[in-house]
Amino acid sequence: MRSPQDALYALVSDWPVNAGVHQQRAIDFCRAWLAGRMPAETVRQAFTLAALEAGVAINDYDGAGSSVGNPLV
Repeated sequence: MRSPQDALYALVSDWPVNAGVHQQRAIDFCRAWLAGRMPAETVRQAFTLAALEAGVAINDYDGAGSSVGNPLV
């Protein structure tokens, strides 16, 4: 993911598991980031937990962010 906005799109549109606790929290955190109420690092951590919950591979390619190892996301 390049941004919390990208993460939100993936969580809502392309996520393999729906109704996960961590998925919903990550969605809420992404929306809070868009409203200026949440730091991007906190959103990244929530997204990582949602990915673990859903079995989605995460590549921490530069230590500064995460990307989903699925080309559809």
